[in-house]
Amino acid sequence: IWSGIMTSWRMHLRLVGAATTSLASTASFREPATLEDGKQRQRRIPILQRPWRPPSFGALAIPVHCEEAERASPSSSSSMARRKKVCCIGAGAAGLSCAKEMLERGFDVTVLEAREGVGGVWRVETTGKHVGVRIGQRATSSKYYLGFSDFPMPDTAQDFPGNIEYIKYLDDYVDHFGIREHIRFGHHTTRIKRADDDSHWEVAVTDNRGRAHNLNFDAVAVCSGLHSAPDFPPRGAPLPPAGFKAQVLHSMALKDAEPILRNKRIVVVGGGETGVELAHVAASVGSVPALFALRRGITVIGSYLPLPLEGRTADSRTPPVDLNERRVVSLLPPSLKHFIFTQSGIFALRDDHPGKYTATRLAASLASKAMNLVAAPFLIAGSAAAETVSTLSQPLFWNLSKPDYSPPDGCVMSSKMSATVASLPLAEPPAAGPRRDNTQLREYMGRAADFYMRGFTVRHYQEVRSLLEQYSGARHGSNFFTKQDDIIYDILERKLTVRPGIAAFEGTNTVVFDDDSRAEVDVVVWCSGYQPTLPFLDGVLTDAGGFFDGQALYKHVFHPTLPSSIAFIGFARPQIGAMPPIAELQARWFGALLSGQASLPSPEAMRVEAEQDCRRFESEKIFSGRLRSSVDFAKYTADVAQRAGCYPDAGLSMLISDPSLWIAFWFGPVLPQSYRLADGGARGAAAREMLMEVYRTFLTRD
Repeated sequence: IWSGIMTSWRMHLRLVGAATTSLASTASFREPATLEDGKQRQRRIPILQRPWRPPSFGALAIPVHCEEAERASPSSSSSMARRKKVCCIGAGAAGLSCAKEMLERGFDVTVLEAREGVGGVWRVETTGKHVGVRIGQRATSSKYYLGFSDFPMPDTAQDFPGNIEYIKYLDDYVDHFGIREHIRFGHHTTRIKRADDDSHWEVAVTDNRGRAHNLNFDAVAVCSGLHSAPDFPPRGAPLPPAGFKAQVLHSMALKDAEPILRNKRIVVVGGGETGVELAHVAASVGSVPALFALRRGITVIGSYLPLPLEGRTADSRTPPVDLNERRVVSLLPPSLKHFIFTQSGIFALRDDHPGKYTATRLAASLASKAMNLVAAPFLIAGSAAAETVSTLSQPLFWNLSKPDYSPPDGCVMSSKMSATVASLPLAEPPAAGPRRDNTQLREYMGRAADFYMRGFTVRHYQEVRSLLEQYSGARHGSNFFTKQDDIIYDILERKLTVRPGIAAFEGTNTVVFDDDSRAEVDVVVWCSGYQPTLPFLDGVLTDAGGFFDGQALYKHVFHPTLPSSIAFIGFARPQIGAMPPIAELQARWFGALLSGQASLPSPEAMRVEAEQDCRRFESEKIFSGRLRSSVDFAKYTADVAQRAGCYPDAGLSMLISDPSLWIAFWFGPVLPQSYRLADGGARGAAAREMLMEVYRTFLTRD
């Protein structure tokens, strides 16, 4: 019913939105192309393949209407004499987006990076000095969320980029916006403290030659993240006895996991994204079966929609799963989302799930069947009438001497074939290469097809997936999403066995599980995450009452008892979505604050609101106790965008003036470009085109 309503609505609005669409397309990007005669023409470049070259920030700045704001703004006469000096610690995605935002606002920016290149944790680090990804690791969020709002990743990028591809993207971002000259590579931050006269921040650093430097800044953006000290041995975990010969490792040590794990008896502990990935590696190269130790279940959603083995055909318009995170769905209460998503399909509850047999679910099922029963006669009668009218209107129906086939005639066939092909839309290749790299999608669906041909069905997949979620202790959507479903196939193939948590170690290589079962192993891999430590801020945070986690920060950005000139950028981790667009919005908020275009509540008000946000999130998400910096992507980005002054007017005025965009905004994915619509001009038009193209490509079948 809903699909029919939306289809009719879109058809009705096509003429209404035609003028708006035409106007926006004229503002799209153009790039000069050289002809043979040396002249230049303008060649249209598809939106997903071109970076945006922004105008100066002054054209986009929000007007300031108070004297205090004018005094704080870098555009005021008093500020022009000396630009504010801003330090961004870290040259990962968060630090780079923050530096770009500060440069656009006219600040004097310095980026301090301990590594020798951009990328942060995306760089493979084998020295042990820094945390980094493993060789061959790829993102679990799609490129549509990993890219920044005004510099999307190209169409030719893989849906889930690997670390090399993403670092290349960040390098392009740095060079495009002129950030590289502001980065000091090989500079390790050792201490940050407030000056004695409270006028500025003092930052102590050590360069790669061991020389110490003391730098002064008006503002500091901490963009280093929390992945610095592995939680190992895990808090509360048993310790192996003396003489235990099996390797006991933290996942951080497995930069190149396959050689270490090959042909070994392995137990992987922990069901986070790293644990799931390494469990699959262990099942692929280790001694079969590998063991996967879990104390609670996990929610597996896979990488793409439609989900595998459901009988639906994947094509070039099959979206990554995170594009199904619609803005309108985020407005629903958790209990209703759980009810809707687990009624049927791949997320349906198992037959032995206690929550499956409720009066509400029974009433909903009976109501659905009753509606079908009432509507069926009308649908059948309408279909029969339409078929009758269509058939009787055909002249050939009244020809009583119709043959069962046409006589062989190559001339007639050739002529009709030409006419048929001419009537079809012309599928021209994109000017800049293929529109999408479908390699990962083919691999994903190929594995599902292979299992289907071997006798597995969606029921088998669903049984394993639902059982993992049933014992997670949470509703669907209240647990952290695991977007890699390789372990489900490994379990079905008997290459991976799920065990409870580890209770103790015995002898030289024996692991004792919580159910008192035992296994002899060669390698134990703890995927226990990292401790939230910022050693260079120990003095500042201790003086301010201590820093425990992101929930202690106001909106995960500002500490209630610290000056507003220090911000924590990129510390919020979404359940689905990605960190880079969140960090970009946080940087825009911080930039507006330093420019006098935004303000913060009182310290006490910030502390109270931070506590309220923490309690609200804990009531909805069971993983909030472990992942203290977690946020709901759609709700959080909307909140920060409103505070930064970049949330678009997506109410009645947009519905009337641009109904197609209104539908894409509310019923499409929460893309970073959503928060560039308010910029106006060519940048706003480019954001609109991006939203519309993604919505039309992946979420409609027009």
